[in-house]
Amino acid sequence: YYFMLTLYDLNINTSAIIASLDSSSQVRHRLCELGLLPGSSVRLVSKTPFGGPIQIKLNHSYLAIRKEDAILIKVKH
Repeated sequence: YYFMLTLYDLNINTSAIIASLDSSSQVRHRLCELGLLPGSSVRLVSKTPFGGPIQIKLNHSYLAIRKEDAILIKVKH
């Protein structure tokens, strides 16, 4: 079977493609405004301990997003 990872599940320095956003329309709108769109390539740069925010590289920008948002973003390798 095929298991879809979330952005938070990625290992550090791993790249993936955003497959979908599983969230309410308000959160989805905010994530899309940041450029987190299906089909976009992202790389996990760092994770903070104890469920804090993660840092990702999206195109040529670095973003920090909350764990709560990162687990809503499904990715594929």
